[in-house]
This record gives sequence, structure tokens and C-alpha cells, in this order.
Amino acid sequence: MWVRSLRLSSRSLTRRRIWFSRKYTNAEHKTYFQNPPQPPAKPPSRILRSILLGTTCLGLGAYAHSWIYDLPFLDLGAEVVDELQAGIDAESLQDVMSFAVQAAAAIHSPAMDLHRAQEILETRSGYSVTSQTVAHTCQLASNIPCEDTMSSGSYTFFNDPSKDWCEWAIFDGHAGPQTSGLLKKMLPGKVGEELAKTQCLDRPYSPNDSHVINTIKKAFLSFDREIIDSAREHVEFYKGGRAQTISATAAAHAGSCALLALFDPVRSILRVANTGDSRAVLGRWDEESKRYVVEAMSTDQTGFNPKEVARLKEEHPDEQPVDTRTGRVFGIAVSRAFGDARWKWPNEVTRRAHELFCGPAPKPNEMIKTPPYLTAEPEVTETKIQCGAHPDFLIMASDGLWDRLSSEDAVACVQLWLEKNRPTDFLEKLNDNSVTGLSEKLHSEMPTFSSVSDLSGEDDDCYYDPEEGCLRWNVSPKHFINEDENCGIHLVKNALGGKRRDLFTGLMSVQPPLSRYVRDDISVHVIFFGVDTQDHV
Repeated sequence: MWVRSLRLSSRSLTRRRIWFSRKYTNAEHKTYFQNPPQPPAKPPSRILRSILLGTTCLGLGAYAHSWIYDLPFLDLGAEVVDELQAGIDAESLQDVMSFAVQAAAAIHSPAMDLHRAQEILETRSGYSVTSQTVAHTCQLASNIPCEDTMSSGSYTFFNDPSKDWCEWAIFDGHAGPQTSGLLKKMLPGKVGEELAKTQCLDRPYSPNDSHVINTIKKAFLSFDREIIDSAREHVEFYKGGRAQTISATAAAHAGSCALLALFDPVRSILRVANTGDSRAVLGRWDEESKRYVVEAMSTDQTGFNPKEVARLKEEHPDEQPVDTRTGRVFGIAVSRAFGDARWKWPNEVTRRAHELFCGPAPKPNEMIKTPPYLTAEPEVTETKIQCGAHPDFLIMASDGLWDRLSSEDAVACVQLWLEKNRPTDFLEKLNDNSVTGLSEKLHSEMPTFSSVSDLSGEDDDCYYDPEEGCLRWNVSPKHFINEDENCGIHLVKNALGGKRRDLFTGLMSVQPPLSRYVRDDISVHVIFFGVDTQDHV
């Protein structure tokens, strides 16, 4: 997205980390609210640049593939090479390289030791920095490609980092990555444009201001309508031919949850908008108990939520769309989502899309009678952030984390991390503005792993779930380990076994498609408030 914030990625594909930053590579700051820059003069030739970039990308990917997995050196596959297009930006380049590593692991299924498992987490971790916040992020894919996407940035309405609103988002896709990918590119910007257009960004504050809340809801709903209505037009009127119609309907057939956090640094107001079953929880210091406690910033929107069941019953009084045993709405696990046209279109439109344009089949037995059954309208929650000696922090994650970790244990896990680390420790390694300097200074050694014999004194707390038909494991603070500099990695690792090394490396060794039975895609932001980063933004 068009952002001003400093985005530092610690995705590591070789032994030396490469960190990309708009500020430190002298790239122009981009923003929603300024005129776009003039196009650069056309270079005399792009042939040499294309050859050099393609060769470099192939070499890096092959080296990473070989080094991490001890596999044949040149075995990336043509499908990866095809992704390496001239002019690709740094973040996209890293995504392509990470996909190459993930694809290689899926093909060869190497047995992960601790160092290899750590490298996988490192390749999809990073940081984002604003003048008053630091976010630690991590993503672990279970699907190929990963159906989750993430974003972070700032709305440069004031052109002042101390006043500009910040955003962080997680988009948990399902039935493909098309919807979540589109949301990452478009939704934060759509919300920012609506907030600016309706004077919400500099509006005098009042608690739970309906004007601001309704503006956020409008942006969510209008963008979902664009996705659904545009696809329907292509299906009904055969706009542009079969190939164009299939492409234009992809984001409508897939679906995605959306979790968006907005922070107003002037008023210290945090707002969280949630559509679906991703979750945001605030860690807030309780002086009486001397620990961080949970303040929920979202509710899971599924058929297990009584309010959602009541809403659907009111909207469809003569039907029973929710299966109370599974919590599913006519087969889908969430009650609110973007896309998912089968739950929003009339049956005849879905049938036409299926029969003519290779879309998913209609739900059986004329199940869909009075659509839509899903909505993209978010629930919006707000709170005033508290700083001081023990400032608040926010955990945002897709349901892949919450399937394994309770809100209370997640907050306790971050508190454990804070006992050993500061959120800004990685910034102290920034001693110069050169890319080479960053690569050298930000390189950190692997964590000092405790030996298995030191950690295996208790039961691994695993069991077979006959209903789900797969291995399950319990997670509690007794299993936590604190050895990572990045708090996002810290959360993911502890959700997948923590100090139970055999369990952790085993779960990391399971590759698609079997991995989907034991863990979902996991995406995490941990946002720390009340930090001073003025010298780095």
C-alpha cells in the first residue's frame, strides 16, 4: 500500500539477512494523500537490467534452497523462475524467494532440526516502525500459496509522523489467496480515503464516535460490494470473454476475513475493525495483580457466537443457516467475510458461474434461499491506549494462532518476552543508512537453544483427536520458552510446542497438504505502544 512508515523486513534467505526499508534505501515516500510522482525518464534499455535481475534472483533462490535444505543446488522449478520479472520491488522479491523455499520444502519434506525450523520462521518475520509504535510480525504458511496476507503503514494526511494515523491489518483468506491478496492491496487505502474524505482524521474526539465508526464500516461494505457486484456483472453479461470473466471472478469465489487496527497517536485512540474470526487482544497492565491482563478488542464472528446466531436468525427467520454443532453457516466457518459469493449470490448466478466459468458449485439441495448470509460489515471497538512504565500492547493474529493459544496465554507469552527483551532492541543496531551497513549490523546469531535433555522432563501433552482425525496438543505457560528477539516468532513458536522440541520440529516438518490438518496459516502482529522511535523514523 502507499505508506510513509518505515517497514523493516527480517526475512532471511541466506546466512546474512537482507533488510529492506524505504527510508534507508532512499526510495521516495508514497502516500494516499499526495499527488503521485512524475514518471521517471525512460531508460535507454531494460534488457540488461532484466537479465541481471533475473540471474541474481535465480542465484539467490537456488543458494537459499540449497543451504537451508541440503538439497540439489538448482532445483527451484520453472514456475518460480517465471515469477522473477524485471522491476519487481523488494518486498515482492522476498515473497518470491520465500515461496521458492516453501515450495522446495513441500517437495522434499526435509526433517526439520531447530536451526532449520528457526530459519523458516525468520524468513517470514519482520518489523514496522512509526514514531510511537513498533510492531513485530511473523507469518507461517500451511497452504501453498499462503492464504493469509498482512499489511502495515501510515496515513500521511498530516505529513507529520507524530500525527499520522497508523494501520496494521491481517487478512485471513480461505478457498484461495485471491481475496486476501486483493484486500491487502486495496482495503487499508480505501479506509484511509474514506476517513480523509469525511474529515475523520482531524475530527474532534468523542468516545465511540458514530461518524468515524460508520465511515470505517462503509469502506468495508462498499469494497465488498465492488468485489461481488463486479464479478456478478461478468458472469451475467459475459463481459470480456471467458478468460477475463474467470479472472475477474476469482476474488469473489474465494473469501477472506479482515482485521484492521487504526491508531490515532495524537489522542492515543486505538480502533479495531473486525470481519470474521481473526482476533485482536490488548495486553494492559494491572497494578493490583502486577501482570498484564486481557482486554478483548474483537469477537470471533462464527456460528458459536450467540450474537451472530441471533443476527442470522433475525435476517432469515424461516431458515436454520447455522449448524449449532459445528458453528458453520451453511458449511462455512465464519459468519462475516469478504468475497464468498456462493453465500451472497442467488443460486442461478452461482450455477451459471459454475457451468460456464469454472466457478465453485452451488450449495446442494437449494440450500441458498434468501442470500446474502454473510456480510463484510465489521464490528468496531475502541480504547484509549495507556503508556507509562508498563505500556499497552496489541496482539493481532489469524485464527491459526488462536486455534492453539488462548487470549490469556498469548498475553502471558508476550509478558514473558518483555521480561527479557525490549521492543526497540533491534533499532539499536541501525548505525548507518547504507544497505550494506544494515545487512551487517542487523544480522543476529541464532538463538541459544537449550538442549532437549534440559527440556524434556515433562509430558509433551499431545493427544489424538478422533473427531478431527489428527494430532492435537495443549498449550499453556508451562510449555513456553523465551529465546527469540522477534516477539512474533516468539508467539508462533510457543503456539507450536515451545520448549517441547520434538513436537515443535515435528510440526514444522509437516508439509502441505498434510500440514493443513495440524495447523492453519498463522499470521501475527504484536504492536507495542509508548515507545520512542523518533530518531529512526
